[in-house]
Amino acid sequence: MTATPEDLCRRAYARYSAGEIEAMLELFDPEVSVYVAPPNFESGTYRGQAEYRQLLERWAGSWDEMRTEPVELTGRGEWVLAIIEYVGRGAGSAVEIRQRSWELSHWPAGLCVRYEVYWDEAQGRSEFARHADEPSS
Repeated sequence: MTATPEDLCRRAYARYSAGEIEAMLELFDPEVSVYVAPPNFESGTYRGQAEYRQLLERWAGSWDEMRTEPVELTGRGEWVLAIIEYVGRGAGSAVEIRQRSWELSHWPAGLCVRYEVYWDEAQGRSEFARHADEPSS
């Protein structure tokens, strides 16, 4: 049985939360395009697994402890919108921080080729609708 985009997305978040970055990257195309929307300090576009891995390493360095909790996954065709709750403690802090994001991923042929992170719900949902309504490539 072939995994659905939602299954693959769920698997990627589980691997990430378990600290299995290399295993998570196996689910991403070698030339994946990753976009992080403003106002995050890492806002920008990252191309390929190497740049994405570096982004993840920098991000992990900001936390003593961090996990992701998928709140909701919605699939439309090859696209998935994941509402994610980041829960953690910043480096050197005892204070728990929670932050929600709206994350889009495109899964043609079983690998993620495009991944987008939005911190604004309206923007994340709007981009998901726009992408999901585009004709498949």
